[in-house]
Amino acid sequence: MKKIFYIATIAFLTFSLNMEASRQENHIEKYGRLKLVGKQLSDENGNHIQLKGWSSSKWMPGCGDCHQKEHLKQMKRWGANIYRGVMYVTEGGYNDHKEEFINQTKTFIDQTAELGLYYLCDWHVETPGDPNDSVYSDAPNYFMEISKYVKEKGYKHVLYEICDEPNSSSSWSPDFPPTPWDEIKQYADKILPIIQENDPGACVIVGTPQWDQNINEAANSPIQGYDNLNILYAFHYYACSHQQFLTRLENAAKSIPIFISQWSIADFDGGQGSRETDNLCFTSADRLINIANGSAGQRISWCAGFFSEKEEQASSLMSCDSLSLSKTGDAVLAYFGGSCCYSPCYNWDCQYIPGIVDLGKYDNYDSGDKDMGYGEIDGYYYVGGGEGFNYHEENSYSDEVNERSLCNGAFKHAAEDYDFRRDECVDVSSCYGFTGKEGWHNLSYIEPGEWIKITVNIEEPGYYSIQALCNPTTRQVFEIKSQEYGHNDALWHDINPLVDMRNDKEVDQIAFVSKLADQGENNDKSWEWTDPVSDLDTQGDASNYAVLFKEADYRKTITIHFRDGIDIKPSGDLGPLKFTKVKAYNGPGYDETKDKDIFTHDNSLIYPNPSNGTFSVATAGELTITNLMGEVVYATKVEANIEINTNLKEGNYIASVKTADAVKVAKIIIK
Repeated sequence: MKKIFYIATIAFLTFSLNMEASRQENHIEKYGRLKLVGKQLSDENGNHIQLKGWSSSKWMPGCGDCHQKEHLKQMKRWGANIYRGVMYVTEGGYNDHKEEFINQTKTFIDQTAELGLYYLCDWHVETPGDPNDSVYSDAPNYFMEISKYVKEKGYKHVLYEICDEPNSSSSWSPDFPPTPWDEIKQYADKILPIIQENDPGACVIVGTPQWDQNINEAANSPIQGYDNLNILYAFHYYACSHQQFLTRLENAAKSIPIFISQWSIADFDGGQGSRETDNLCFTSADRLINIANGSAGQRISWCAGFFSEKEEQASSLMSCDSLSLSKTGDAVLAYFGGSCCYSPCYNWDCQYIPGIVDLGKYDNYDSGDKDMGYGEIDGYYYVGGGEGFNYHEENSYSDEVNERSLCNGAFKHAAEDYDFRRDECVDVSSCYGFTGKEGWHNLSYIEPGEWIKITVNIEEPGYYSIQALCNPTTRQVFEIKSQEYGHNDALWHDINPLVDMRNDKEVDQIAFVSKLADQGENNDKSWEWTDPVSDLDTQGDASNYAVLFKEADYRKTITIHFRDGIDIKPSGDLGPLKFTKVKAYNGPGYDETKDKDIFTHDNSLIYPNPSNGTFSVATAGELTITNLMGEVVYATKVEANIEINTNLKEGNYIASVKTADAVKVAKIIIK
């Protein structure tokens, strides 16, 4: 019985995580024009919402900012529903490039509209910090131009931050006190009428004294007289420097609308010059997010800093090109509810279709429990050791054995990328000579019966052609399976998405045979993209073969299974697969019996999360917590937003809260 409950629980959890396909939603269409209901930011229909996104660093060259369209698209894939574009006015910014920066703002507004992201339009007054200073005299013209553009385009997704981090005319000290709140209000009285005239009903965020930390002054004297605007007040937070300001935030949240438009886990300077994360202040960040998630009576929207590759602790990316997350980025993603610990994808970064799928980046081990006694990578625990869970490896050849692997017989030579998946048990190698260091990878010494699982993000339904990166040794035949959930049996089951587009009939295999001449010792350095054939023997036409994905899916697990049989022999290497959409699909989904209202995954159900075992539950109801074996370890009735102490030991758990009309599910991480 326990095993059945465990299977059903995990299936429901995975199903609920797939509900995060909302990351593919058009958030603007979903929420409409935002407004305040009391002090709470809400959607067009008055439902309370919480925006979460990233802030840019600086647009200027050399500042490490990642703000091209593909970067915004990735940001959304990771769960963001808002992007904050930081526009410095001085320091080589707007004042020196007015036309360019106005056009850049309009580009961001257009791109976020297309992607379905909200856009926070920032006017950065960091140096000097008085928004009334003459260097900021063009602010009325800027907001006139932008708000008119929003009106002309009919956009409803733009929020305005009219003075980021007002401080003083010099670095703060007793001799240079912060710009008084009354003077910030005087500045606001110049800008707010312009936005109200051109974009009535807009949400406007007003900065508060001392780099947006003296929010208590705004709470004591809110701005009045703008009935056609929704005015919120900015709060900024650097977790290693500003713990003392959290009480201000909690108190202010009880009386005025707040937007945390910039925060970081690092020190107030962003931790410049270092990527080390050992001294970052995660507990302090947890406290901030706890407040933002409603502990003070208001769900507060936020933008994390920074979507940047700059060499500093606050940067969420290692590289704008690779779009790989830093340790800080992993942590921010956890606060989105897209924690690395939930993702089976290699390096917690799922690959995308359409696009190139690197076979060497097969899935991590399934997320598990430390006490189950399995492996550990970078502090995260995984079930199963990989073999039989996310791959199956045969080891029939003695020349596969080498010094890199703890496994019996895994060929692991990866050229410059020598430590890539070093002690896992799959034959993997770099595609040398094609992309160089940190490039794509291939599976080597492929034997019949081997398989790998790769979880991908299907961006849109359709028929996708496949090409493979092959070298002269490639002679492979494989089948593709994907997994789909059916609520009638409460389990995942395999389906075959490989079809002949001429008749939509399933095809049981696809093959790739290299046409490259034998290069001898240089075979592993010679690669080209190759079209498929129907089989190894006749090498018949497969131009109409395609993989059919009937639905967009935030996490679709596909299995590449190398065929075994009497005529199938071990053979060669196989590089990445390239999926290209060749035909639209508008038919029904895989399983029309899916009941998508049974369970709802709520990223903000438990906070803080991760926690030490003491946390609050956002929804009143019957709380049940199980471990990953399906055993109930805690159960009680809870009131909303009341802190409880569960005394749970370190590990991963599944929480469900049953109310009169729904069951909400979340994963809990206890550290």
